[in-house]
Amino acid sequence: MKKDKPATVVVKGSHKGSGAVHKVYKDKKGDVIVNHAGKNDPKWDKIDLTKKAGVKSVKQGVASVKKYHRTTGK
Repeated sequence: MKKDKPATVVVKGSHKGSGAVHKVYKDKKGDVIVNHAGKNDPKWDKIDLTKKAGVKSVKQGVASVKKYHRTTGK
């Protein structure tokens, strides 16, 4: 099985225009996780994209994060 490398996504225009930093990686169980770096609210700190969006790779996770921010405008 090929190991996915972690990725960093900067979403421009979100979080007061500064650009939010998101780290997308696979955890020990193999689930794809997005971590909103620098967020204080623990509810939104880490999101399991395998459960929420059905993604199976880091590349799909990056696309999911970008799509979410594009469609919601957040």
